[in-house]
Amino acid sequence: MSNKKDFYGRYVKPVVSHKVFTLVCLLVGLCIVFSVWASSVGNRFLAASTFKNILASIILSSFLTIGAGCLLISGNIDLSQSAVGAFGGMVLAAAISETGWGLPWYMGIVISLILCAGFGALNALLIDKFRFPAFIGTLAMSYMAQGLMRMFSAMGSDDGLAKNIAYQKPEVIKWLGTGQVGSIPSGVIIMLIFFIVYGVIIARTTFGKKVSLMGGNREAAKLAGINSRAITYILFINSAVMGGVAGVFNTSRLGQGQLLALQTNQFTGITAAILGGISFGGGAGGMGGAFVGLLILNTFQIGMNSVKMNPFWINVFTGILLLVALSIDFLTQVSSSRITARRRRTANA
Repeated sequence: MSNKKDFYGRYVKPVVSHKVFTLVCLLVGLCIVFSVWASSVGNRFLAASTFKNILASIILSSFLTIGAGCLLISGNIDLSQSAVGAFGGMVLAAAISETGWGLPWYMGIVISLILCAGFGALNALLIDKFRFPAFIGTLAMSYMAQGLMRMFSAMGSDDGLAKNIAYQKPEVIKWLGTGQVGSIPSGVIIMLIFFIVYGVIIARTTFGKKVSLMGGNREAAKLAGINSRAITYILFINSAVMGGVAGVFNTSRLGQGQLLALQTNQFTGITAAILGGISFGGGAGGMGGAFVGLLILNTFQIGMNSVKMNPFWINVFTGILLLVALSIDFLTQVSSSRITARRRRTANA
């Protein structure tokens, strides 16, 4: 009997009590519900092609989720990701286009990501040096990125109007956007590698622990000698670069830099991160939960399509899902603060 208890306490309880386990159960529950619901309306949800579509649909959002998730853990937010990513995709298209700069594909990617990193550094400067609230500073940067993208795409046009920039895909760019490794899209493999690497960084490295401490208690982080300024710059630059990576994949997939690229992904990364257990107030969460949160979000949307739900209602229910996640996060923070206050009173008594 004691052996069973030891086994449960050592192996089963840590897994069951983990946030990711709850999220996986929710994901499985959604799959069951939509499988039954879809069959009642003459469709099929539980199929390999459905799950392949779900994975393919989260490729662009995954990079935004990684960047947004790391920032949220540190207690910051970035609303400029999608606009910066669209700008990066436009730069890539212009850089490798024969009618544009005519550069090799790798130079185009490097230049686009460097320019995106510049936006991230400006975000960090506004928030760290000039004390702008992250919400306001990054929202302003979003409008700046959109304006610069339109000015950039209008250069050289006879009528001076902004337009999409098309190009002839090199083989590597074609592979990034639409290639496969066996039956698995190349983008899915790259996405999973990114999640694993960032998951290890946040959960297992000293830097990740500093990020969590900074988000949980900034004053304690300062007392511990953590360079919050350097971490802020790194995370905002990383967020912008992850937006740029999403822009590169979008451009690789479509064969053109789009003015409206990533527009529908504006808040997807933040939503998925919060759904995945990353606290909006900072200090808690990881990439595993963010990945499952992204799966839940896209499974929900594709499942609603499979049961022939009105697309407008899908947006409404997605918003409700986010509100529920935020409410749970808020209640968890309140409960945690009450427990901490109670322990302090007990210790002082």
